[in-house]
Amino acid sequence: MATGTTEFIDLTTVDVFLMEVWSQAVSRARGKKLVFAAHVDRTPEAELKPGQIYRRQRVSHLAARSKGVNTAISYETVTESEDTLTINNYYYAAFAVEDVITPMVKVDQISAYMSEIGYALAKQEDDDLAALIDDGTITQAVGTLATGLTYDNYVRADQYLQDAEAPDDERVIIISHAEKANALKQDQFVNSQYVKLQEGSSNTGLLGGILGYPVFVTGNTNGSNALGHDNVMMHKSAIFMAQQIAPVVEVSRDVDYKCAKVSALETYGMAICQAYTDHAVWLKGL
Repeated sequence: MATGTTEFIDLTTVDVFLMEVWSQAVSRARGKKLVFAAHVDRTPEAELKPGQIYRRQRVSHLAARSKGVNTAISYETVTESEDTLTINNYYYAAFAVEDVITPMVKVDQISAYMSEIGYALAKQEDDDLAALIDDGTITQAVGTLATGLTYDNYVRADQYLQDAEAPDDERVIIISHAEKANALKQDQFVNSQYVKLQEGSSNTGLLGGILGYPVFVTGNTNGSNALGHDNVMMHKSAIFMAQQIAPVVEVSRDVDYKCAKVSALETYGMAICQAYTDHAVWLKGL
């Protein structure tokens, strides 16, 4: 039988003495796999160091003509157009940390957010590339939005690229997470490709391959699970881009506000190459 007082020192009474521990580790927001920028034509960057507009002349095929006996030949006059790329995207990412909080927190705030600057700018670049797929410039499409792609859709898309004489190398398929789930339900993907799919999965977004194409999966395709995503099969020449100012993180002191300011800027341009609008196929799907 208990005796004595029923008054105890408990969690309520010692509340002001309870310890709190803040880890040096942080729970970082999950980043999307960004794959578009790695699979487009970046050759304009080498030439577009100065200037805002990049122009590239197109060269069409000449025609073979029958030569008549004792007749002069005719010379073909070719009027060509051009492909242009304009540096018209200017983005920055920045944050500032006031001095007064530095001794009050355990986690170094500048170190914690430094890598987020690069990710923010890279994601913006990837967003803009993904948005080109359904901007009306690409001339071929297969499938239906919000409906899973079929093997026949992939075969038809491949034929479009073959008919366009797109180079066989440097072609890719880029699909959403939802479309990956749909693909894994199809025999053509899993019966002969299953092991490759598993071994190929990585932080690069590489899923494996089908019809000779490497397949990349990203959460950054344009669209939504409800309305469908803008997946794509393409040769890299279909889209060209140039990053004129690459992000460089700069840290400065503001003596008036007594804080550290961290920022980075990038500028770039991108477009569907008008000479090769048939070198990409919009895969309307999940």
